[in-house]
Amino acid sequence: MSDKTLEYYNANAEKFVESTLFVDFSQVQCEFLNLLMTESYILDFGCGSGRDMKYFLEHGYRVDAVDGSAKLCRIASEFTGIQVHQMLFQELQEKEMYDGIWACASVLHVPK
Repeated sequence: MSDKTLEYYNANAEKFVESTLFVDFSQVQCEFLNLLMTESYILDFGCGSGRDMKYFLEHGYRVDAVDGSAKLCRIASEFTGIQVHQMLFQELQEKEMYDGIWACASVLHVPK
């Protein structure tokens, strides 16, 4: 993720959350969860507002979440009650730790 992109999300975090938090993604979320066993361990990679993470938690899944934006990490942590780690894509070191990785609208920020 570029510095410019991070600057944008940090400067516009509240607007971003307002525009995405209550978008109904339940059909796509449900399709994703149908691929996993109940109580699977999910990484929400680029969690933004925390909308999807909260859905997964409410449906009995264990979730770790990361985002590149410090402000979005804080907002998502407050919204979900779990710690969100500030991390860029290239910083992830875990291998075979998660049963599923959710990266909704975040992979487009992976540098070429």
